[in-house]
Amino acid sequence: MRHTKVMSNIISYVGQILISFVFRTSKWNIRGIDHFNSVMKSKKPVMLCVWHGRFLFPAFWLAKNKIHAYAIASRHGDAAIIAKIFKRWGFGLIRGSSSRRNKDKGGRDVIREMNRIFDLSSKNIIAVTNDGPKGPERIAKPGSLSIALKKEVQIITITGFASSVKIFNSWDSFCIPKPFSKIYLNIAPPLEIPEKKLMLEEEIKYLSDYMNKHQDEVDEWSKNN
Repeated sequence: MRHTKVMSNIISYVGQILISFVFRTSKWNIRGIDHFNSVMKSKKPVMLCVWHGRFLFPAFWLAKNKIHAYAIASRHGDAAIIAKIFKRWGFGLIRGSSSRRNKDKGGRDVIREMNRIFDLSSKNIIAVTNDGPKGPERIAKPGSLSIALKKEVQIITITGFASSVKIFNSWDSFCIPKPFSKIYLNIAPPLEIPEKKLMLEEEIKYLSDYMNKHQDEVDEWSKNN
C-alpha cells in the first residue's frame, strides 16, 4: 500500500502510541536474560534473528531497555512506516532487503552495510527477520550463517508471545499482544555455528530448527501460565 509522506508520518505516530500502550500495560515475563548478558559481555558482535511475525516483541524490549541495535528496513509500504517507528525507538536503520531475490533492489548494499557495521564494533547488534520479507513463514533465508562465520558473529534469537494476542491474517501470522496481557519473552543461548561449510538446504534447516525450537518453547510457556 502506498502512502504520502505526511500520511506515513501520521500513521507511524499513531501506530507507535498504540504499540507502546499495549506493551507498557502488559506484564513482562522474561527467560534467558543471562544468555543476553553473556553475549553482550563477549567481544563478538551479534546477529539477532527473529521470525517476521514476532519481531515486535524483541524490538520493543530492546527499545525500552535502551539497547542500541540496527534493523533492516524496506523503504516501501508498511515496512517504511515500521522503519519510522524503529528510528524513533533508537534503532539504526539498514535500508533495503537482505533477500537474495532482491539483490538488484538494494540487497548487495544491505549485505555490504551489515559487514561494515559488524566491523565497526564488537558490541553492535543487527536484527534480522529471517523469513522476511515475503516468507514462507518460519523458514530461514540463506546467508545468515555465512555472514556469522565470516565476521565471527554470534547468532541469537529473542522471541515472544502473550497470554492474549491479536493474530493477523497475513503470510507471517503477525501478532501483537492485547492490552493488559502477560508477555512472555524467550532469549535463547547463542546458536552453535558449525565449523564446516553447509550446503544451502542444510543452512536453511540448521537455522530454522534453532529458531523454531525456541519459538515453540515460548508459545508453550505462554499456554501453560
